[in-house]
Amino acid sequence: MTASGSPALESANALAAGLSSIGLGAVVVSPGSRNAPLIQAFVELGTQVIVALDERSAAHHAMGMALALQQPVAVCCTSGTAALNHGPALAEAHRVGLPLISLTADRPHGAHNTWQSQTLVQDRVHEKQVSQSFTWDHPNGDEGPSMLQDMAQALHRGPIHVNCPFDVPLYPKGKQQHKAVSPPQRPSQPVNPDWNRALQAPPDWFRSRLEAAANAGEKVLLLGGTQPVPLSVSFLRCWSRFALIAGDSTSGLFVHGVPAISACDRWLTAWQKGGRPLQDMAPDLVVTFGAPLVSRRLRDALATLDFEHLHLGPSGAEPQAFARPPRAVLCDVNAALEAGAAAFKSRNDTPIASDVETWQRTWWDLEDGLRAAHNTAVDAAPWSDLRAHRCLHQSIPKGWDLHLGNSTPVRYAQLFEASDPHPWSNRGVAGIDGCNSTAVGSALAGRPTALITGELGFLYDANAFHIQPLPQSLRIAVIHNGGGGIFRWIDGPAETGLLESHFEWQHSTDLRPLCELHGLIHHRIHDEAGLQEALRNWWAPSPAPQVLEILTPGAESAAAYARYMEAVCV
Repeated sequence: MTASGSPALESANALAAGLSSIGLGAVVVSPGSRNAPLIQAFVELGTQVIVALDERSAAHHAMGMALALQQPVAVCCTSGTAALNHGPALAEAHRVGLPLISLTADRPHGAHNTWQSQTLVQDRVHEKQVSQSFTWDHPNGDEGPSMLQDMAQALHRGPIHVNCPFDVPLYPKGKQQHKAVSPPQRPSQPVNPDWNRALQAPPDWFRSRLEAAANAGEKVLLLGGTQPVPLSVSFLRCWSRFALIAGDSTSGLFVHGVPAISACDRWLTAWQKGGRPLQDMAPDLVVTFGAPLVSRRLRDALATLDFEHLHLGPSGAEPQAFARPPRAVLCDVNAALEAGAAAFKSRNDTPIASDVETWQRTWWDLEDGLRAAHNTAVDAAPWSDLRAHRCLHQSIPKGWDLHLGNSTPVRYAQLFEASDPHPWSNRGVAGIDGCNSTAVGSALAGRPTALITGELGFLYDANAFHIQPLPQSLRIAVIHNGGGGIFRWIDGPAETGLLESHFEWQHSTDLRPLCELHGLIHHRIHDEAGLQEALRNWWAPSPAPQVLEILTPGAESAAAYARYMEAVCV
């Protein structure tokens, strides 16, 4: 027996201390027995520990905290199917490069074959959704420090999974006393200064390729999907002179003084409505980064054109977004932007090639017209999702983090000016799970956070609020349009004759009882005047999170959006 009480406790203490030394910011734990050594180790160490009942929600809580803190956060669970519930958050974090750590407690090796309960094969169970898998099984000598160093390197590329076999005893002898740990305040810097996310520079050929593009007068398109870090304003300004910038509002591209196009579906609709050939919009070089673009239509249109494609990212992924393999640029996005800015600066005093300038102006003349028609078209719309989203986006206070549900909320957001810091949506895999929980995690990290979501996403992730402590600086606007509005945007469901009965989930569920169950302050409004009035004081400090349930007509909202697109895309 060791001084700490058992080999399990000693192993857990070594792992907790090691993760802290490489920059762990916090840990979210779900109640369990097999993970008891880890819970005790983190509490004893003084790590910020959050307790969440549901393992799937807990993993998204940790991901939201990692996003807000910009450093690793762990989620810890017991053995068995609990470990599988970390999967959705790990898949999302893997796609967008967030440093999430899944710690799954396990029984000793081979237990699943010895008729023991609560067991399955946990080693490497998340292998396809993480940057690297580890087994922390009482490492000896230099094995532990070496493994921790590998973990630190892997976290710069994305999430990791650490499976931790523990044998009994899992608890010390005698009752232990632990000091209380205060909730985190809004961080001005990483909670744990040991996390040093040094930017990985791109290979030299990347800068040379951009210099060649500028020298040859090539048409360059910088196209960004959702990604987690703020992007450099100065670098983007350099890019904007030589490249056309477009992408999602969740990409970080939309900063002051940088011209960029976000409503890509709207832009493409207007282009095609004008009868213009796609070849006239074609770039020579496309540089992409982040999660898949929200606009599938623009992605599909670009796939019909011929150009060179480079994809930036710390994982070295090579997404074949445009029907041809890209060339991966293994680097951090800001480091790539810096290299590009340096390449373009050398030509600052040189006029841009006339055909490049004409190409950029063609894109922007169309975009300028769409923006000029925007407010009039929204004003003409009846009470609907579109009007509700405009009210919400106009009201968000400066300094609040904005999270967006993955269906219609993130799509409506493309029509409105991006907030600062740039909005977030779980667009890596873009599942319905975890939107509430990710926003809760952001607020737990000390960031005032607002979430705009639909009522199905809100109900689906209701376990997000089974957590201690529940953050006060959280506001959730729920667009309640009767169920599944996204299926009225997609071509196909209506033609089946099953839209309302099988694709949408039509219901009349009142969200108030659910909010009362979780201690959330609930407001319900039915029209725009009520929404404007409710928003006046909604952002003020309150003793609990607040939910604003906004009732909108589902079918009329879909029609209002279609009429909006017709009105602006003339």
